[in-house]
Amino acid sequence: MFTQKRATPFLFTALVMAGLLLILNVVKANTPLDRIVAVVNNDIVLLSELDEQTDLSLAELRERGINPPAREVMQERVLDSIIMQKLQEERARDRGLRVSDDDINRQLIQIAQENNLTLVQLRDVLNREQPDGFNKIRQQIANQTLIQRLREIEVISQIAVTEEEINQFIQRRQLDVSNNEYRLAHILISRPDSATQAQRTELQVRINRIYQQLLDGASFAEMAITHSEGRQALNGGDLGWLADDQIPSFFAETVRNLQPGDISPIIESSNGFHIVTLLDTRRTQGQQGLALQEEAIQAIRNRKGNETFDLWMRRLRDDAVIDIRL
Repeated sequence: MFTQKRATPFLFTALVMAGLLLILNVVKANTPLDRIVAVVNNDIVLLSELDEQTDLSLAELRERGINPPAREVMQERVLDSIIMQKLQEERARDRGLRVSDDDINRQLIQIAQENNLTLVQLRDVLNREQPDGFNKIRQQIANQTLIQRLREIEVISQIAVTEEEINQFIQRRQLDVSNNEYRLAHILISRPDSATQAQRTELQVRINRIYQQLLDGASFAEMAITHSEGRQALNGGDLGWLADDQIPSFFAETVRNLQPGDISPIIESSNGFHIVTLLDTRRTQGQQGLALQEEAIQAIRNRKGNETFDLWMRRLRDDAVIDIRL
């Protein structure tokens, strides 16, 4: 009678290990190795995270009709953005700030309602558009809310609004019930707090070169993406719609004299050098009575916040330990 000889335990183990090694080698051959591209204090940025964010940013720019810079340049700008986000998230955690599930769900429900969807339908749509898209949006909302709360505490809440400023705001509004809003784009070249004369000269040469390229017809959005150090650089420098009283004071008067499409002269402030362009204007109806006073306080705080946010972020970065390995 024929009897099949059983494999010894050692042989069986060896065969299994050989199979696993074969599978791992196939996976390794077809999957690029991830690596660290930046160390940010006690956190890290992985190449996979950078690539994903770069792809998203490139897609958004193309969708808006903006010709993006080379991928290598875009990676550097996206990495800067990721680093700043991680620094702010770390600072928020250190201060004990948290975002609850209820906070996130309220915003998700609002997004769903604005798109005539239920929360379940929104989840399904997001997951169809991107693997695990719903959870990624939840995390994005949590991060944005956390950073907004940090800015409220460290910047907005520290801004003093005087009675005189409120009265001046109300007087201006009462003279003209219909008010202008401006859609602006902005390029910032920041300057260190204690810049040497050599540094100032270098920055002046840099902003002059950018300005000349703009005058020669270069796209403002593309130049902002490539060169600006402002918070909205990756959005082409687009600051969105700002009421007259929300525009930073150091270029407010210049903006009022611009026509849509105009580019401002180079403007110097304590933050550095600025160039703005007026994209569009519109008229809005102002508030009255107590609502006007509340609007005044909020508008003045927003204006002063816009003047100090970039400086606050630069100092946050200056105090950090950052090792870029791109």
